[in-house]
This record gives sequence, structure tokens and C-alpha cells, in this order.
Amino acid sequence: MARTQPAARTGRRRMRAPERRAQLLDVARRVFGASGFHAVSMETVAKEAGVTKPILYDHFPSKRDLYIALIDADLAALHDEVRKALAAPTGNRERIRASFQAYFDFVDEHAEGFRLLMQEAVGAEEEFRQRVAQVRDQILAEVAHLIVRESRGRLDRGHSEIVALALIGMVETVAQREPGGPPERRREAVDLLVRLAWRGITELDQ
Repeated sequence: MARTQPAARTGRRRMRAPERRAQLLDVARRVFGASGFHAVSMETVAKEAGVTKPILYDHFPSKRDLYIALIDADLAALHDEVRKALAAPTGNRERIRASFQAYFDFVDEHAEGFRLLMQEAVGAEEEFRQRVAQVRDQILAEVAHLIVRESRGRLDRGHSEIVALALIGMVETVAQREPGGPPERRREAVDLLVRLAWRGITELDQ
């Protein structure tokens, strides 16, 4: 008589803590992005993630902690990409292009997260607003530094910060217009913004 083989296990592999945390943040980004901070409960996030509330609370003690972790993660990711673009060993025009592209890529990959960052930049919660403002100010300073270099000192720091603020606002607005749209149209938008920005930067001091 043939021996019966034991049935193969069909259960899902248990996630390691970093994987689970990343998964929970991905779900939270989608849920908060759709409904906002105040309308979402930890129970909703847990249900959407397919975990129990105790597992969610093991990683994030409160809804505020979860939301802050999400904001911080997305801010860090965006800042890292922009910083790498501005530090690339290329000409300043290509650095501008790469930094604009970094914004577009981030919006395409994390549309809900970017929308949350823009909402919190002018939101009622001071703690959230300050976290966004701190990173935006760092990006502003880095872009302004590039503008000072390109103008060879003919634009002072104050004027360069005004130009940098205008460029960042322009890119943030246009990048959100059609997130995830056809790549060719997204590239055309970046090209147009680069031409506009570069013409302005190089002619402001004339």
C-alpha cells in the first residue's frame, strides 16, 4: 500500500518586521491618501492590510505615530532623490533636469503620498506641517545654492531663494497634473519646465 505524502503547507510566508512595516506603510499611504488623516481608523488600516490590530499596534503605537512615520518616510525618499540629482557630477542644467525628474518620478510612484505631503504643507496640524516644511526648506536651500553657483554670485542668496521657491512650486504643481500619465508626455513636461527654468536662471542677472 502506497504511503500517503503529507499535504504541502499552503499558508503565506510570515513577513519579517521590516517587510511588514513597509507593507503597512504602503497600505496606510493608500488609505490616508483616499480619506485623509482624521477619517481613517487603525481598524481600517489593519483590515486593508490583512492583519489584526495587535500586529498593527506592534509596529505603530497610535494612528498619529503611523501617519508621522508615513510622512517621514515619503519626505526622506523625495529628499534623497532630489539631493542625489543636485549632487550629480554633471552640468547645472542637467542637475536641474534630474531634480525636476525626481519630483515627477516620485509623484508617479507615490501619488497618494505626495498628495498627502502637499495637503499637510498647508494643513491645520502644526506637527505635520512643520515636518513637511523642514524638508521643503532643506530642498529649497540646496536648489538656491545651485542657483547662486550658476549665477557666479551675481544673484545673492536672498534672490536665489525666491527663484528656488518659484521653481519648486512650479514643479510640484505640474507634476501633480497627470500622475502616472504617458511617459512621453511626462518627459515633455519636464523638458518644458527645464527650458523655462534655465532661461530664467541664466537671464535674471543680466
